[in-house]
Amino acid sequence: MPKRVAVLGAATLGVTAAIVLGTAAAASAHVEATATSTAADSYTTATFSVPHGCDGSPTTKLTFHLPESIIEVTPTVNPNWTITKTTEPYTSPSASADDESTEHAGERVTAVTYTAKTPLPADERDTFSLSFSLPDGKPGDRVEIPVTQTCAKGATEWDQQQEDGKAEPEHPAPSIVLTKAVATEADGDPVEATTAASETSTDSDPDLVGRFLGLGGLVLGAAALVVAVASTRRRVTK
Repeated sequence: MPKRVAVLGAATLGVTAAIVLGTAAAASAHVEATATSTAADSYTTATFSVPHGCDGSPTTKLTFHLPESIIEVTPTVNPNWTITKTTEPYTSPSASADDESTEHAGERVTAVTYTAKTPLPADERDTFSLSFSLPDGKPGDRVEIPVTQTCAKGATEWDQQQEDGKAEPEHPAPSIVLTKAVATEADGDPVEATTAASETSTDSDPDLVGRFLGLGGLVLGAAALVVAVASTRRRVTK
């Protein structure tokens, strides 16, 4: 009986481990993004990991679709891929407000496409990095960058929206979750903080020196007392 229970227990653990590992593998099979900075209104470099092809077919092209909140982007060179940008006319909100749209009209990058010089095998991975300014927003806001993965046979659209508290979709769009914006020198906060820290350090230095001097005096006084007592005992003994 104990042996049977042990066998059943081991089998249960094995099945559970397989399920957990399978779930982890499925989750890691998505096209995901990691960013050097997630603070709202900060400059960041997002690295996208592409871990597999399309149902066993090698990847030939990847297109990163940029949301309207991202105006300009700088793609990082990958020697195995060629890079092209897709743009559209863009007028800044401030230019529109000042009725100077013609003068301030420019272009906004809407997509960056990496085309493989040699198709990426389905069982190999590669990474792609884009540098851009994150938009202003509240902590918890998502900046989603959908990706079209084109393969020798078929394609996969990584464009499904992720919602907090809900199950992850089958083909989620890579996203960056914004954190609190960091104050800049223009805001004055870091300068004030640095000044305050310097003042605190300056005020505390004399106090520390005084304490160390006082402690040194006590030690010397105690030593002198010991010497005096010892001398007195020697005289009495004589």
